[in-house]
Amino acid sequence: MSNLNPDSNHRILVIDDNKAIHDDFKKILGKRTMETDHLTKAEAVLFGAEEAKSELPQFEIDSAMQGQEGLHAIEKSLSEGRPYAMAFVDVRMPPGWDGVETTSQIWQKYPDLQVVICTAYSDYSWEDMLKKLGYSDRLVILKKPFDNIEVLQLAISMTEKWHLYYQAKMRLEDLEKMVRSRTAQLERTNLDLATANNLLKIATEKAQHMAEGALVASKAKSEFLANMSHEIRTPMNGVVGMANLLLDTPLSAEQRDYVQTIQISADALLVIINDILDFSKIEAGKMTVDHVEFDLSQTVKGAVELLAPRAREKKLNLEYSIAPEIWNQLIGDPSRIRQILLNLLGNAVKFTEKGGVTLEVTQISKPDEEAQLRFSIHDTGIGLSEETRKKLFQSFTQADTSTTRKFGGTGLGLAICKRLTELMGGEIGVDSVPGKGSTFWFTLRLQKQKSGKLLVANTSGPELIAADDAGILNGVEVLLGEDDQISQFVEMRQLAKIGCRVDVAVNGVEVLKAWREKKYRVILLDCQMPEMDGYATVQKIREIERAENLSHTHVIALTACAMEGDRELCLAAGMDGYISKPFKEHELKDVLKKVVTEISGKALPAPVSCGTNNVVA
Repeated sequence: MSNLNPDSNHRILVIDDNKAIHDDFKKILGKRTMETDHLTKAEAVLFGAEEAKSELPQFEIDSAMQGQEGLHAIEKSLSEGRPYAMAFVDVRMPPGWDGVETTSQIWQKYPDLQVVICTAYSDYSWEDMLKKLGYSDRLVILKKPFDNIEVLQLAISMTEKWHLYYQAKMRLEDLEKMVRSRTAQLERTNLDLATANNLLKIATEKAQHMAEGALVASKAKSEFLANMSHEIRTPMNGVVGMANLLLDTPLSAEQRDYVQTIQISADALLVIINDILDFSKIEAGKMTVDHVEFDLSQTVKGAVELLAPRAREKKLNLEYSIAPEIWNQLIGDPSRIRQILLNLLGNAVKFTEKGGVTLEVTQISKPDEEAQLRFSIHDTGIGLSEETRKKLFQSFTQADTSTTRKFGGTGLGLAICKRLTELMGGEIGVDSVPGKGSTFWFTLRLQKQKSGKLLVANTSGPELIAADDAGILNGVEVLLGEDDQISQFVEMRQLAKIGCRVDVAVNGVEVLKAWREKKYRVILLDCQMPEMDGYATVQKIREIERAENLSHTHVIALTACAMEGDRELCLAAGMDGYISKPFKEHELKDVLKKVVTEISGKALPAPVSCGTNNVVA
């Protein structure tokens, strides 16, 4: 199919023994009707966009009177490199194959064809079709007599579905070529780098497997996204963890460059994954924000610190300031605020070649119980035209196609920032002059904590250093419940590196046995383990504690799931905290520091969370 342009393929094959049916399809799909205009307007209302000004696709329609003739047409189209995107197939076509047999024969030659089976009778039940054809998201049933709009909708949606599949397939082929090239280089290094390369290959293969199933029916979208999150994050935990561990070992300059490349690629992949997951929540109306107590200065400083290394690499000034009259102890969602700041600061650093980036936090007004704040990110970058600014916060939008080629990205980040800002009662916008830089800003309405303090203004460049808390975890005994061998390998070494003493159990049954014998105060528990998963295990621990009046055991969930509701499931089961995979060493350390502090203070812990795309409780 090397001659095929997926974006322009609207070929449709109609297989039916009734010539009048062929004429009907050509009338419906071959010209623009009143129903077409209604459909266009309905789509604009449904998806909240302006009414499309472009023409609907021009369909190329071919006919076959029998199933065998249809199969021949399919084979010919494949040999010519011009395959059909979809087919309308009648059920009854005597004396040859019926529609179900025709579909079965065609899928043996061309499994990617989208098929609509047309029937006026109950020749086959849905269960009978599944027995014959197997479950497939490529199959739709259309009852005769059919409505013109229904036929047009099916033609548009299923050819578009075919387009999306091949676009994803071509991108995966490019990714496979890139991975093979990188694999060949890494295989010439030592055994440790070969192991890291193997982990990257596994992650890529699983990502490919899940991407191939991405074009499922819309009703299965949430289930698919949850599965994709878990399956990618599990091997990515190994990739990210091994890369970080390798960077702390003696390496040649060439080897260090290879490992840093793995680390950068993994971080970029995680950003894309998290953007897709967040966008899916927005589409489903499930995006939520928390209302917890937090420290404004720590949130702002933490976001700037993460971007400081990237700014240093580009020799950019990176500074921030917070107005001195602003109330520091607030109530809101620090995780989501941090997410917006990282996106806007990251874009500013990305699109700025010289000069600098400044984050400024100011107060809009001073109501007694509220803090109305404005966050402004100034850069001296490429700037934006007025036309680009108008569409910038829409989904899948970047300045132009050259921006995607040069800088990458999904085009979802600003759309997500807009939705998060709105959920927190604020607005977002941009002021810019092409060639002279931009100022992205957003406002928030946050509640003040009853006991708080004003903040002394501070400004800092990229050289930001966190407070030294070395030694707080030295000697802390931790029981790690983890069945995945690669995750075991990474997590044991991360824990040892930050000073903890670690024992490992491979399932919930072994975790309970070890806990009863040694009375661990801290357990890191994977949620999905064989024999007894993490949820059942922590529930059993809580039952035993209550029955025997035992001290509280601090259990932190380790999970590769990051969808809405996963955190709540962990806390409802009795977990004290939640870390999503893949996590970095400092994230694990921060959570354990909170736990150790709670233990030493003899107070039960508030739930804590860590990891990209998570909400702090």
